[in-house]
Amino acid sequence: MENATSTLVLVAHPGDETLGFSSVCRGADIVSVTAGGGPRLTTAFQQACVVLGGKQVFMLDLPAIDSFRLPIEVLVSRIRELGSYSRVYTHSPLEAHAHHRDVALAASRCFREIWVRSCGGYAAEAHVLSQAAFGQKLALINSSYAPEIMLATEHEHFSSAEVAGVEAFVPTHFPEVIQVLVHTTPGIRTEISDVWAFQTSPYEKERFDRTCAVLAHVAGECVPTSILEIGACEGVMTRRLRAQFPSARIYAVEANPIFLRRLQESLGDDANTDIVEASVLEVPLSADLVLLTEVLYLVPEHIADILARVRAKYLLTSHYTNFDEPVSRLLHSLGWHTIVSMQVGPRFEPVDGRTSCFLIRRPGTQIKLWTLTQSMST
Repeated sequence: MENATSTLVLVAHPGDETLGFSSVCRGADIVSVTAGGGPRLTTAFQQACVVLGGKQVFMLDLPAIDSFRLPIEVLVSRIRELGSYSRVYTHSPLEAHAHHRDVALAASRCFREIWVRSCGGYAAEAHVLSQAAFGQKLALINSSYAPEIMLATEHEHFSSAEVAGVEAFVPTHFPEVIQVLVHTTPGIRTEISDVWAFQTSPYEKERFDRTCAVLAHVAGECVPTSILEIGACEGVMTRRLRAQFPSARIYAVEANPIFLRRLQESLGDDANTDIVEASVLEVPLSADLVLLTEVLYLVPEHIADILARVRAKYLLTSHYTNFDEPVSRLLHSLGWHTIVSMQVGPRFEPVDGRTSCFLIRRPGTQIKLWTLTQSMST
């Protein structure tokens, strides 16, 4: 049953309702997921909600697992107990605070559509506060939440940049929230296909196209009979490798069980492709051509050991510039030299590569094909 109050404002902490949602609180149910640190903040939250015109005020009082996460399953259960609403305003999955991202995730699991704070990019709804409304917002922050201002430099929460005169929002839903969170929150796993937008992102298409252009130099010199691809994900590059080197034996290595299953669905019928469930630390790095593209970020403490283990005629690497520089220095010290390289420039683009209101930063990448001065046999 839908609540008589059709709007819900769902925030992570006391104070968030004033900082980011003051323009949409009037007549809404306002719910804070956490108590924020004690009775004083509970009182401050209740008083602020009254001033902002909230209809009903609730505090779920969920404990934080640590400074960085909330108990998601408990949070989902508690939000569902609130009932249904025709409009839900909450945090963005792009926000810096991990609790805010957790609330966005939980809310997206409970409601078909949520309206989240616009953190750059297109805004579907914007409220420009009048001078009086902004003055009220400022007065609430300076009175009810004065101690939090003192801690702002430490927590980066009640900073001056957050006291905005324009409050903007965009609609979103669970699959899109997950697409954002894989970029902002480590450890997110999902059943959503193509969550990295490898098949729809113009940036990713350019990266794959240029990778194949670099690999064309291998075909021109010595066609590989064996190819080892580390971090094959859902197989977008694997399929391109098959098209470019139709007779090669391909070993597609992937550690994520969800991606592995999709690899098997996509390429399991290819008798000349072996799908291997393992990480880069668990397999011999031996083949005519070894691909280490966009994977070494995940194991920074093992990079030197990984590169020393490579036994190949050719090695392909792909990393953003600041990461590529130390990797290149290590490879040079091991006797590798670059045959050819191409760059894909950085950019901002919609998270789905198409029309999403959420912009993410694609950092750019340096694609390099390497060989040893005297190639090692595999």
